[in-house]
Amino acid sequence: MRAALSVAFAITLICTSVRAADPPGLLTLTTQRAIVFKDGYCLMIKQGTATTDERSEVYLDDVPDAAVLGSFWAAPTEGRLVNMVAGWKEVKEDEEKPVACTQTIELLLANKGQQAKVELQDKAIHTGVIHEVLVERTPTALTPVLTEIFSSSRSSRTPAALAAAAAREAGSQMTTAIGGNLFVLRTDDGDVMLPASQVRSLLVKNMKTTLPRTVTTTKRTKRLTMQFDKPQQKRTVNLLYFRPGVRWIPTYRIELADPKAEKKLAKVSLQAELLNEAEDLNDVPLDIVVGVPNFRFKDSPSPLVLEGVLRNVLASANPMLSNGNNAFSNAMFSQQVAGGQPVRGGGEGGAINLPAELTGTGTQDLFIYSLPKLSLDKGERAAVSIFTADVPYRDLYTWGVEVQRHDIEAAPSGAGVRSPLTLSRNEVWHQIELTNTTNLPWTTGAALLVQGQQPLAQELLTYTPSKSGVRLPVTVSVETRGTFGEQETGRDLKALVWDNASYARIEKEARLRLDNHKPTPIEVEVTLRLGGRATAASHAGKIVVNAFNAADWVQYHGSPAVNNSSAITWTIKLQPGETVEPTATYNFFARH
Repeated sequence: MRAALSVAFAITLICTSVRAADPPGLLTLTTQRAIVFKDGYCLMIKQGTATTDERSEVYLDDVPDAAVLGSFWAAPTEGRLVNMVAGWKEVKEDEEKPVACTQTIELLLANKGQQAKVELQDKAIHTGVIHEVLVERTPTALTPVLTEIFSSSRSSRTPAALAAAAAREAGSQMTTAIGGNLFVLRTDDGDVMLPASQVRSLLVKNMKTTLPRTVTTTKRTKRLTMQFDKPQQKRTVNLLYFRPGVRWIPTYRIELADPKAEKKLAKVSLQAELLNEAEDLNDVPLDIVVGVPNFRFKDSPSPLVLEGVLRNVLASANPMLSNGNNAFSNAMFSQQVAGGQPVRGGGEGGAINLPAELTGTGTQDLFIYSLPKLSLDKGERAAVSIFTADVPYRDLYTWGVEVQRHDIEAAPSGAGVRSPLTLSRNEVWHQIELTNTTNLPWTTGAALLVQGQQPLAQELLTYTPSKSGVRLPVTVSVETRGTFGEQETGRDLKALVWDNASYARIEKEARLRLDNHKPTPIEVEVTLRLGGRATAASHAGKIVVNAFNAADWVQYHGSPAVNNSSAITWTIKLQPGETVEPTATYNFFARH
């Protein structure tokens, strides 16, 4: 026990002497704050204090492995920073660990100074104290056994120690081989030299069976040196840089009140799902930002991080995190906010698929949610609650009719051709319209819609400023049916000549029918969009005439200058069992 305490004390002295031998000017940084954006980038703010050496310099070896060009700044709180120099240096690190003795000479060395009884191969017996072990130590590469032994200790280390171990593996590792055959046993008759190879048995009370072995790792490491205007001065430095690797994803839970409740309120809860693939965060205040800043050179590395290519560690850790390999591409994932269309998407279960809407590609004002301190190591994930609020909502039914027309209607006969009319969609959607009565904006995020224990839908809640409204599609209403039809009311084959081409003006009347088979009254917003100029609408329909829209036509052969695009909107309240038939008149030109 006393020997064990002596060894522990010796190791403590060694560690203390190493720390005392550290050169002056070492700047140890602690992370003061991390500002996280939705696109997988973050702003790190760190601080450290050191005393300048005789060259007026301080330095740090914990150089960031990634930083965006132009974002790497050191700002001292006092004094003048003259320059910063980033470079590589070669260092040697020692790691010591007890290793089992596999040879007699090693066992003798481990028990040096102990009383021993030694029996040789010729059965001669010697008793005395192991006084000296004559060995030679030769630098040698690590054996597979030692490599495994030193690697096995890493499972209980901190992430920082694991990172250091990984860095050591990149350098050269050496240990000391113990060789020799002779040892001196001090007996009552005098000192006797014996060959270790002839030892048949060895008797030692409380025999030690392990021997400390040291592995020396030589590696190249980064160093950032800061030169100030005066030597031997205490300097506090704030270091900030913009880097990839930390992302937050907003997710909402929206719980609707009981349908029989007198007041329609929805409980909106927002949480931030955090992904850290950059560096350890230890008890760090986090700010998460709505919107994405404009960093023009975010794909270019700062020269001060000594990296040839800026590594997006989110993408390297899981390629599905990058937008380039995103199963939810813009073509597959879309939402029309005003029309209340459902979100479409795809992707394999189990993989992390981040649609563009969730990575902050849309234009939004920058707004910061401040979170409490959080510890999150590299590779970890976390979910943090941001707020919960009760807000008013209303049920709304929307029916969006989009007409696509084939440009063949001016022909004298329609025989042998397909129908000139196509409805791109004809579904009545039940939506809820939430009013953001909080003082915080709602950022774009995935929203789970529930009522009690019943899940209703999962949708995309789009960016909603304070005091504004947002719609969330719930489901197609099977008890609310809509039909569309039209009839021609006039045709003038010589109505227009444009660019040496003749156009006929065709007059049409559109007729919509909407039936409410629900047992409760509903409010419906009907939108009709078609190619041509709308001239009148019943039921107080609002008409908006816009420029030509190619989406209104299939195989259009005329000039875009001759036709408009029109949208008519009706807001109608329907009682149970009631039917409404709004109409609109319009005209368009067809080349013939």
